[in-house]
Amino acid sequence: MVEDYEKEEQGNDNQLHEYDHALEIAHHTDTIIHEVTAIVWGANTLLLGFILEVPCESDNQKLVVLSAIVGMAMSVYVPWIYKLAKKGQRAAFQVCREIENDSSLNFKRKVHTKIGATYPKWHPGEVAMWCLTVLFFVGWIYVAGHARSCLLKHAMTYPETTSPRD
Repeated sequence: MVEDYEKEEQGNDNQLHEYDHALEIAHHTDTIIHEVTAIVWGANTLLLGFILEVPCESDNQKLVVLSAIVGMAMSVYVPWIYKLAKKGQRAAFQVCREIENDSSLNFKRKVHTKIGATYPKWHPGEVAMWCLTVLFFVGWIYVAGHARSCLLKHAMTYPETTSPRD
């Protein structure tokens, strides 16, 4: 009888450890998403600020086009990381809900079960991430198009400077 009780206690301890580990994984996922988003959006904003200083007549418009391509790639990186990280987080929270619903542990509040039931199904954080990502991406498309038109205008105005050099 004592052995059965000890085995049950050990099983409960293992499940609680698994629960804590799943929570840690889920919270770490949010940290990763927040850090990636902050770094990329900060870099996009900074890069856009520098690009706005390049005059249309400058030969540096070629670098502006390159920077716009890099900016578009960085913008796409945020939702890609978001999607990958959220897969792991959803799995971790599912483990938490399964453990909460195990009757042998006697969870009273079942916080993750309640969160899963009450959190808006339209995922406002994801919607905000997509809106800002699209804005950055469209901004970079505009920057690339403007730089291209500056390069074409420069080529038409000064055809001798755009010919291949020997």
